[in-house]
Amino acid sequence: MRKLWGIIAMVIVAGAIMIKTLNGPGTTASAIAAYSSEAELSRMQLEKILAVGKSMTQGEIRGTVKWQGEWLTELSLEEAAKLLADRLGWLDRYAEQVHDREVLYAESVTEEIHGKLAILSHGDGLYYVVLRLENQTLMGLEQLAEYSVKYGEMLLAEGVRIKWNAALQGASMEADDAPILSQTGVSTSISQEGEPQAMSVTVAFDAIESSAKKRLKLHQVESFEDERTVSRSYAVEELPIRVQSAGQDISLQLALHWNTETERYDISIGSPLLTVEY
Repeated sequence: MRKLWGIIAMVIVAGAIMIKTLNGPGTTASAIAAYSSEAELSRMQLEKILAVGKSMTQGEIRGTVKWQGEWLTELSLEEAAKLLADRLGWLDRYAEQVHDREVLYAESVTEEIHGKLAILSHGDGLYYVVLRLENQTLMGLEQLAEYSVKYGEMLLAEGVRIKWNAALQGASMEADDAPILSQTGVSTSISQEGEPQAMSVTVAFDAIESSAKKRLKLHQVESFEDERTVSRSYAVEELPIRVQSAGQDISLQLALHWNTETERYDISIGSPLLTVEY
């Protein structure tokens, strides 16, 4: 899994570099308009990947939406954090030291959705802002798209140059039907005749990819695989929020991982890319 985490780290760093470039002093009015448009596009994109996720998973689906980017303002860190928390209407506020840097937080917890805002200083009135939303219930999952637009537009209205990404995670099948993974990374399932039959992680992934292709036009761009995990990234014309990787647009990442604790396959869906653990 070390290789996989290395790939994830590179993706996150690349994303941060891209956001920093877009949020530089030379940002134009047309670029600002594009950010605002992305807030509304996030609703459509999340609804599409949610439909894909429901077709592949059974049971609970965990959804995460993140808005993150830089904010140039003359406010102090405390003033900046208070302004954004007030704008969101979140009253639970606190500070923590993270790697010798002060990070200010605001949170909102309801029965349906958990929201968390973090802001830290990059110096000279430049702050980095992360807003994270997670569903607590199935109803909360259905509300994520609406709140993604609502809170994204609030941050944009204050001049925060944010970019969106989302992830869904769930079990690919019921535990009783899950194949058993051997030491060699090959899983087995039971045939109709009652005999065990080999099924590699790749074969299992191909099945979920086939399901996704029924809803989206996938063009594979990148791929990673080891004994327990398969991950592939795609260009998808129906998903307009994209990132660049190796000179190509990516809108979707699918990953299938054998969970040794639950003895089942877990599916992760990221758009444009996965930036949460899987």
